[in-house]
Amino acid sequence: MKKSINKRKVVMSMTVIVIALIGLMFIMPAGTEPILDANGEVIPGSIATMEKIELGGVEQWVVIRGKSVNNPILLLLSGGPGASEMGRFLKYNKDLEDDFIVVNWEQRGCGKSYPAIKDKESMTVEQYVADINELTGYLKKRFNKEKIYLLGHSWGTIIGTMAVQKFPDQFYAYIGAAQMVNIAKTDQYMYRYVLNAARKAGDDKLVSKLMASGEPPYYGEGMLNKYRLFLTSYAGYYRAENPFNEKNREWYTLSSMIMLKEYSWLDRIRYFQGLLKTYPLVYSQLQDINFVTQANRLEIPVYYLIGKHDYTAKFIEEYYQNLQAPSKELIWFEHSAHGEIWTEPDKFHDIMVNKVLPETYFN
Repeated sequence: MKKSINKRKVVMSMTVIVIALIGLMFIMPAGTEPILDANGEVIPGSIATMEKIELGGVEQWVVIRGKSVNNPILLLLSGGPGASEMGRFLKYNKDLEDDFIVVNWEQRGCGKSYPAIKDKESMTVEQYVADINELTGYLKKRFNKEKIYLLGHSWGTIIGTMAVQKFPDQFYAYIGAAQMVNIAKTDQYMYRYVLNAARKAGDDKLVSKLMASGEPPYYGEGMLNKYRLFLTSYAGYYRAENPFNEKNREWYTLSSMIMLKEYSWLDRIRYFQGLLKTYPLVYSQLQDINFVTQANRLEIPVYYLIGKHDYTAKFIEEYYQNLQAPSKELIWFEHSAHGEIWTEPDKFHDIMVNKVLPETYFN
């Protein structure tokens, strides 16, 4: 009897400890580390801050980092919609902090800024573009800069292209990594690729599901699952047939996006909430986008960084050939697909510091 009581006490104690540890995980504050020199001292004139600011009438988060506040500003636009790639930028592109004030923006409806979803009416592509313009104005004023640099990845290239088209005087240059061109055609290409690959592999279950969904675009209830079916399958099938950069696959994992010190556990939960809620609200608005006809003239220098094995590579050359800009360059990453700036970060950093800056920054 006594042993039974003691055993219950031990179980209860362990349960209390586990609950307390889980509670601590949820209340532990997030933060970004200071920028230190070789001796572990904070570098004078550096900046490392995580802030909540108001954009478009709602609170959104930015993480601002750089070794010198005198450097030019680089605003990063994550892929999505509804996702954040801040974890990837902070892990693989940290060297940018040597030469830029690097601004990671948690867009409305994703990650730390998930609560910025107030109503469906505010979740428009036009509002994201307006947010970019407002944030750019805030950064210019705060750091006393005339212009900034804009870097978009995937979905970030959609709102990035629209922003530089509408507000060219705000930017020194635009850098489009995994540049999107024609959304509907891209999705249809991926759908057909996965369907053919699944047939070759004898994956009858996937073939059946894809056939039941039909070709994109999709709208309304269940659209997220229909897109997820071929978007998540594409990477696996493509890698099996066309292996690339086998050494570096970590960037593609979920942990690379959510396991960062700038996220609390609540932020990690919000990351998934953002994907589930924001993607269906926004993605259906992109189906008529075709930059070949809609953004064939830009008023600032542009650089396109494209993975040789990326599905966007199928559409970038037609756009590039038709694009008019003061200067333009298409740069291929031979060992990459959709994550060229993370699978080949050294090459990306070299381009930013030894090409983009010398060619466009006149301070």
